[in-house]
Amino acid sequence: MRYILTVLILITSYSYGQDNVTGTYSYSREHFSESLQLNENYTFKYNLRSHFVRQEIIGNYVVVGDSLVLNSFPQRDKIIVRENLKGNFRNKIFLVNHKDGNPFNYQLYLITKSNDTIISKNQNSKTKIKVDDLKSFYIIDSKGLKSPTYFLKGTNTNYFDIQFEHFRVFESEKWIIDKKLKKIKPIGMDNEYQNYYLSK
Repeated sequence: MRYILTVLILITSYSYGQDNVTGTYSYSREHFSESLQLNENYTFKYNLRSHFVRQEIIGNYVVVGDSLVLNSFPQRDKIIVRENLKGNFRNKIFLVNHKDGNPFNYQLYLITKSNDTIISKNQNSKTKIKVDDLKSFYIIDSKGLKSPTYFLKGTNTNYFDIQFEHFRVFESEKWIIDKKLKKIKPIGMDNEYQNYYLSK
């Protein structure tokens, strides 16, 4: 009986938390606006507008405690990497394109096994660099969209064919929600919490 009562309380609390957050939350300043519309059927619509970026993303959400968990629909891989060995092992080659095959401007961050970071700025399509003991890397495009950190799978690979998703993807992304003040602290394209709130 105690178990059933506990389950009922949790379900009631969960439903109450979900229903409490529906509505549109937004933030704007000069040449920038961001909004998140939370619907009663647990779907959302996200909009971002700035000088160079215009994106609309739909998906599903749940509320877990003080976190709003967002998942895009349909879900897409943020980055796809195919590893290979070609030529001199010390020469690391990165062939970087959008998923549609088009090249773009990016910055490449290489992380060694000793946790040193090597940055290659203003890159386009192909980067060739000599680096020992490469452990992982990530990419930031010209819009500020940051890929997840990719950890090398092979021990003898030096050629990386990379497909980068140029649209933002929400994958179990946890935004902080304040139900009392009716505001949400978003995560930006750099995968960091922003210094502003979306307000209802």
